[in-house]
Amino acid sequence: MSSRSGLSAHWFGRVVGRACRLTPALLLGGCIGGGTVTRVMDGHVVEGRAIDEEAYAASLRAGIFDADGDREHALEELERALGADPDSPELLARYGDVACRPGRDGPARPGPALAALSRAISLDSTYAPAWLARARCLSLLGRTHEALSAAVLAAENDPTDAAASEFVAELLFAAGQPADAWAWLDGLATLAPSSRDAQRALLSAALREHDLVRERLAREALGRLGEQAPNAAASALGDAIARADLTAARRAALDLHLSSSALALRLAADAPSIGFEQASSVLAADPSATDAWIAGLAAADELGDRERFELVLRALAPEPLPPSSLGLELFAKLVARHTGEDGRKALTRALTAGAQ
Repeated sequence: MSSRSGLSAHWFGRVVGRACRLTPALLLGGCIGGGTVTRVMDGHVVEGRAIDEEAYAASLRAGIFDADGDREHALEELERALGADPDSPELLARYGDVACRPGRDGPARPGPALAALSRAISLDSTYAPAWLARARCLSLLGRTHEALSAAVLAAENDPTDAAASEFVAELLFAAGQPADAWAWLDGLATLAPSSRDAQRALLSAALREHDLVRERLAREALGRLGEQAPNAAASALGDAIARADLTAARRAALDLHLSSSALALRLAADAPSIGFEQASSVLAADPSATDAWIAGLAAADELGDRERFELVLRALAPEPLPPSSLGLELFAKLVARHTGEDGRKALTRALTAGAQ
């Protein structure tokens, strides 16, 4: 889009510079005992090491805190669990997953997260959840090639885990390799035809990529599994985007439980005129909304409007909220589009420095 927009690399150097100053916000993105036990994890039967009772109790408490959005207490409980069993790949992977997610109490901690995940993988190189958590964490830091390699290993070590294959496909779509992305999703749906998660992953991508054939196949598969696929609200949002109807898009977003900032991100590329309006509206109400700020920059870039771009660039509060992974991904693309590899590296350095 750079040739059409005329927004120069120098212009985006200012964005990278601000990213460096806002690094803290932008980062927000079996145990002791002999024998093995069988348990169910995320719908899968897993053979694993017997779990120390103290570690198990702390792990359960961590899950409760994490589900409630209390990341700090979740990490404290996981640290307590690891104190009882420091050689548990499962606990280390869970710690890395939680630590590398933004929380209401602060930015992500990719440094400690990646250290924990590396330890988990060194203990069990086939443990798919550790590879997937590592992939997500590396993606948050903009290390997309490494993230893709880790995601592929997660999917290869657990071919029926829909989350792993879906993330591989997500990274491939973002890298401009749709044929490869579809190959992963089609393969997953074929390998696990009775998996609702597999069919939901195919449907989600089909809706996003406007693939009517795959959308129909996924809906039919979900119907056979006794699940009604989401349709009316998703279709309404797609129609609203096609018509550039912001009122209808907002109505559909409410039905889809999509936040105002998430809607702005969705609109930024597909309907930049109303995407900019949505982002501006969110920023006016909450200048700390980083996702809306990113969406506004992206929409202004799509429109080739320097004045609007400058207005959004100045609109973010000094202490912004952490962006979502989708927002951070869009931000990295926006910078890389205009500054190339140097800009991407500058952004990655800013993020990595904040992680140390």
